[in-house]
Amino acid sequence: MPLPDPRLDGLLKGDAPRLEPLLRWLLQASPIHSVDGEARRTTRLRRLQAALVDRGLEAFLSEEWNHASAIRLLAETGLPDRTSLVGESFLRLVDRIIPRLDPEGDLYALLDRLDLNEADAIWIESLPADLSAAWGSLVDPPREIWVQAARLLAHRAAAVGLSRDLLSLDSAGSDADSPFFNLTRAVRERAERPEAPDARLAWEHCHAECARALDQAHDRIEDRGVSTDLVFRLELLKAQLDRIAKLLSFVSGDGDGVAFTAELVRGSASQHGLVSLMRTTVKRLARKVVEHTGDTGEHYIARSRREWWAMAWSAAGGGMLTAGTALLKYGFTALPLAPLLLGLSLTANYTLSFCLMQVLGFTLASKQPAMTAAALARALETGENQRREVDLVSAITRTQVIATIGNVFAAIPTALLISALWWWFTGHAPFGPETALHGLHANHPFQGWTLVFAAMTGGLLWLSSLATGWAANWSAYRRLPEALAQSHRIRVLVGVPRAEALGRFVHRHISGFIGYLVLGALLVFVPMAFAFMGIHLEVRHVTLQAAALALASASLWVQGTLPWWDVVWGLLGIALIGTVNFAVSFALALWTALRARDLSGRNRRRLWWGLLRAFNRQPGRFLLPPKTGDTLKSLQHGDPHA
Repeated sequence: MPLPDPRLDGLLKGDAPRLEPLLRWLLQASPIHSVDGEARRTTRLRRLQAALVDRGLEAFLSEEWNHASAIRLLAETGLPDRTSLVGESFLRLVDRIIPRLDPEGDLYALLDRLDLNEADAIWIESLPADLSAAWGSLVDPPREIWVQAARLLAHRAAAVGLSRDLLSLDSAGSDADSPFFNLTRAVRERAERPEAPDARLAWEHCHAECARALDQAHDRIEDRGVSTDLVFRLELLKAQLDRIAKLLSFVSGDGDGVAFTAELVRGSASQHGLVSLMRTTVKRLARKVVEHTGDTGEHYIARSRREWWAMAWSAAGGGMLTAGTALLKYGFTALPLAPLLLGLSLTANYTLSFCLMQVLGFTLASKQPAMTAAALARALETGENQRREVDLVSAITRTQVIATIGNVFAAIPTALLISALWWWFTGHAPFGPETALHGLHANHPFQGWTLVFAAMTGGLLWLSSLATGWAANWSAYRRLPEALAQSHRIRVLVGVPRAEALGRFVHRHISGFIGYLVLGALLVFVPMAFAFMGIHLEVRHVTLQAAALALASASLWVQGTLPWWDVVWGLLGIALIGTVNFAVSFALALWTALRARDLSGRNRRRLWWGLLRAFNRQPGRFLLPPKTGDTLKSLQHGDPHA
């Protein structure tokens, strides 16, 4: 027999005690710590039940719990209020900052004000069977409440399921073929005739068809590209269908009250969280962005000696172009331009140079790591054997080495040639003494913040790779190349062959162009933003720094003031800058890819141990070109005899 509780007696005084103070009194007890083997909160729940029975207040509790807002409580708790990610995010943000005045007696609002959490849901699930049964009879809403909640949610789900962007995913079918057309009718008949076999079969068929339509929609967006709002609506529809099925199970008397109550508590705990809202939707977008980045990254992996040499020549072309880019950078910096105009000029210089590289088929070495990391994450997810994974990593590292060498060893002589031509035609060096000394000392690895700046630049390279993947996903989702090729206006303007050529050009280059545009802007405006805050920050990009070192050294040599030891330190700095650029961007990209794919730490640890053993046995395979041109290709295609 539970002991009397003076505070509980005070809360139950009168004919109409209030529900909220009673619930708060109950929740103040710990759901974990126990007395005589039973949680303190469970003991309080027994006391409350006994007091209600003794005072004849069961009817009061039933009336409170069966308030008209019970429909909203059952149908909406834990589900988003809006049908778009942006709208729901804004609503949750506003609710966090600005209080809301809810109607008196609203059970949905009451549950929200209680600030429940996961521990409360676990406590409900652990209640003894006798206590759960006793309380189930006290707070079980009448059948009409369950019916109305199910029908309300069916109307909302049908509206979302029949939205234009969801219907357009199935271009071959008619809009009237959507199973969501029949959802409200199937739910109504099942709710009004729960014992009728035909109504039950009709609902089960409709529910299965709606679930199949959602699965097909997920498959189609995986092929085409992901829209966050579309993914959000698909997840909302899935949750609404699951909730309708549970509500209908209570209509027919088959529902699990304890499990459903715990679900409502968990939903109330999470329905105002921005992180929980973003997790599923944004992760799917991140996964798709990573997949597109990995597709691009496959082009940056040399798996044979022929591809290795092709990468070397491609990187050499990129290095030659970068030498001119570095010269223009210093030229723009020397002009008396306003900060915004200077920033736009430098961004245009970088972007046009990088985009020209892409069109000409040249390679910028520092762009590779973030791309190839996504390709490695894909290999880990597919469960390829460790030998293939190690071969992939070795291909990535030796490709990065030759790309960096190609960039640097082409940028330096090209910059020296530019300096010689400059001196030949103008009679003086490209840089003045002060600019040349800064360009030389900026590469010293142990003076100043050179390596820190290189790490920051690696982070910017990673961000630009995300922009590349996002652009590829957006283009695929909008079917932009096909739309351009088939646009009536463009065909009339330039002709059918040119319109189709434009579509192919956009398909090949739009993601790269967007990535390079973002990279150019980041390289310029991030240091400017830090300077605005009083923090000195500079870019240390390995290829640009190699060209700057050569231009500065040539200028000082012409002036007869070249410090040769500083040149040696600068060359060492170039090697370290390249290493840091690669390590930071690759690590960030690999971390992003692994998080987006939910890969376990076990796979990662297994890979690292395999890499250490392979490098210890044969370090040359990670740095030098492959000895044969077919081995890696046969491994890539799964030849067991390779």
